[in-house]
Amino acid sequence: MARLIIFLDKLVNLYLYFVVMACFLGLVPNINPNYPLFHYIFKFAGFFIIPPIFGMYLSPALIMVTTVLISTGLRKIHNKYFESKKPEIIIMSPAEFMDTMNRAAARMDKFKKESSETSDDRKDDLND
Repeated sequence: MARLIIFLDKLVNLYLYFVVMACFLGLVPNINPNYPLFHYIFKFAGFFIIPPIFGMYLSPALIMVTTVLISTGLRKIHNKYFESKKPEIIIMSPAEFMDTMNRAAARMDKFKKESSETSDDRKDDLND
């Protein structure tokens, strides 16, 4: 699920860059927006959602704000639910590693000893 959220975030950001580039392309004075290639670029970038007001297309700004809000929401979802579950990388010296392993072995021996004592107590209770 985390990879899907990251993929969707990257896809939304890619679309945002596409809209920004279409806006820059719209600033070129000799571009005919009715030419098929440019027409589809502008159509996909959302230039024709809202009609131009005083010769200015405002719909790309609306689309940019929407994509930024969607991207921010996806990042917040990822950070809230998946960021804390990343594995930690611990760097330690060989002596620290051996000390940690010895402590873990001592805890395991203590656990085994306690579990064997409780099982002996259970056997005694069953015999009575």
